[in-house]
Amino acid sequence: MNSIKRFGILRSACALTLAGIMATGSALSASANANDEKITTEQIMQENKTLDFLSNTDTFHVLTAYEVTVDNCGTVQKALSDGGTVGELLDRSGIFVDENQIVVPNLDTKINSDITVKIIDGKNINVTADGETKTVLLGNGNIVEALNAAGYNVSDDDILNVSRYSNTEEVSDVTIQRVTYLTKNSTEKIKYETEEKKSDKLDLGDSKVEQKGEDGEKQITTKYKYVDGKEDSKTVVDSKVVKEAVNEIKLIGTKGASSDKSLGTFTDSNGTKVSYTKVLTGSGTAYTAPAGAGTATGVPAYHGGVAVNPNIIPYGSKLYIESTDGSFVYGYATAVDTGGALMDGSAIVDCFYNTYDECVTFGRRNVNVYIIG
Repeated sequence: MNSIKRFGILRSACALTLAGIMATGSALSASANANDEKITTEQIMQENKTLDFLSNTDTFHVLTAYEVTVDNCGTVQKALSDGGTVGELLDRSGIFVDENQIVVPNLDTKINSDITVKIIDGKNINVTADGETKTVLLGNGNIVEALNAAGYNVSDDDILNVSRYSNTEEVSDVTIQRVTYLTKNSTEKIKYETEEKKSDKLDLGDSKVEQKGEDGEKQITTKYKYVDGKEDSKTVVDSKVVKEAVNEIKLIGTKGASSDKSLGTFTDSNGTKVSYTKVLTGSGTAYTAPAGAGTATGVPAYHGGVAVNPNIIPYGSKLYIESTDGSFVYGYATAVDTGGALMDGSAIVDCFYNTYDECVTFGRRNVNVYIIG
């Protein structure tokens, strides 16, 4: 087959139409030698919709042209392009874009497939988002769609100061508050409770821990909501116990609570009915001392050890002390110490506390001192 002599067709501003290509193919075929193999139009087109031919030495090149639909504010027309940008296509097609119009995709977009170009009337709107405010040309239509087309990527959770169904024509300023969520897991202590049981094997006023308490633990899943990076709210979405708490069991002594020699009975703070042999009413005071300080009986000072006049209340006596109006309870005590105020009668009992603040809270008040053993 004889080679095709150099044949050039300069590419014009507009791509060739299909009919023009077919005519060109026929001309090429007619110019061939009668003995040459026939070149068909189908071979020239090579399944491309529209072809341009460029001269290049003794060969010809086949370029693909893309069909572009241009929707100019509702007026639709077709254009052909073998590449370049959207802006170049519009220039070649004589389509002018006003400064208040938006082109989608933008003018710099490369044309490498059949696409639709839309020219939309727009409006300048002040948009506040992500820490800055800009005047942005947004296309007419739904405000969210217009913002997304401008690259703001408004999520379903984001908060707008206008209705999501607003049209840009109705809006002059729009604020986007970014909403994000974060789920966190944490552990929380389950505080054990104390159960009290009465025991007649323990002396009245004594107590003993039968079972030591242990705190439990639960896992908490919390969903946090952030608005523009700041915590707005939180919701517990799941809670499960991973370790059960073990309650403390405390035995409360009741031995000697009833006696045939009793003068009467009273009900203590645990609800136990207690017999007493004598009750003294008078002024009660409070005192404290450094850790390890001794008492008149030689035992270290401790909460529950009180000072008395041993001539009235013998050392070692078991007592129960509460205010005369029942509003304050010191509780069970043992007479282990004495002092000047007790000996001169200005007080009938001086209650020991571990801290000065506790002493201040007790102050001086009228009390009933029940002698129970």
